[in-house]
Amino acid sequence: MRKKIAALVLFAVLAGRPLPAQHVQARELVERTIENQHRDDAALYSYERIERRISYADGGVSSDKTYRVVPTGTGRLSLLVRNGAQAVPLAEYQKELRWWRDVLRHAVNPNDPREQHSEEVRRKRDAERSELVDAIGHAFRFTWMGEEVVGGRTLAHIALDPNPTYEPHSRETEALRHVRGDAWIDVGAAQLVRGKAEIFSSISVGGGIIGRIYAGGWVEIEQQEVAPGIWLPKRMEYSIRERKLLFTSTEHELDETTGYHFIGTPQQALEMVERELPSGQPFSQGP
Repeated sequence: MRKKIAALVLFAVLAGRPLPAQHVQARELVERTIENQHRDDAALYSYERIERRISYADGGVSSDKTYRVVPTGTGRLSLLVRNGAQAVPLAEYQKELRWWRDVLRHAVNPNDPREQHSEEVRRKRDAERSELVDAIGHAFRFTWMGEEVVGGRTLAHIALDPNPTYEPHSRETEALRHVRGDAWIDVGAAQLVRGKAEIFSSISVGGGIIGRIYAGGWVEIEQQEVAPGIWLPKRMEYSIRERKLLFTSTEHELDETTGYHFIGTPQQALEMVERELPSGQPFSQGP
């Protein structure tokens, strides 16, 4: 649940776009940015990257793991490559590579029932995400807070506040009513550079019976251009306090992403892993 809610807050920041009267091209910027977000989401299926995930508890680090995140055509696999400062043993890493290879062998066979199921799940997931991104233009009121130049790029600072007239059509879009934040958007590229958001009122799941996401949760994100016109996350940190049935917990995690590398289709990914496996080489930080 925490990942899903963090994603909801993230998309609120990612897709929330300026609609200030002071900017004559505001509507055009809104539309271009939402279009770009759809393209960015689709592109993620073709990239591998390195993700370091640090979890915090009781004021300290409770987990520090680094993964090689690889595409499967319908999703991704996280291959553990480092636990803290300790590299994963070569035999374990080779086992993970074989796991990836086997998934890809199913992915390149459209008649495989497992791949058909995975594709169905992907289509449903993508449709929900697309609906959420498109809903942002209606879920928020946008206040133009000014512009600043960072690294040679002109960024528009936009404040996002819930639109009281917004009517959600799903549980996911309902969550947007509980979020507010700020976004710094590259005006020329119509892409998010940095954003932060908070959950200002609690979110009930199943009418509060299944669970609740408490007010006070927050998320921050930074993005980078990994290829011309493609922007993907490089840092996300969030803290969420939630209740699942009778159990309450706080999740605080920092994800740092580096080493984006374009792979392409599942067939191209399969060819790559089949070259890697016989080499017997340990994982290296660069893809």
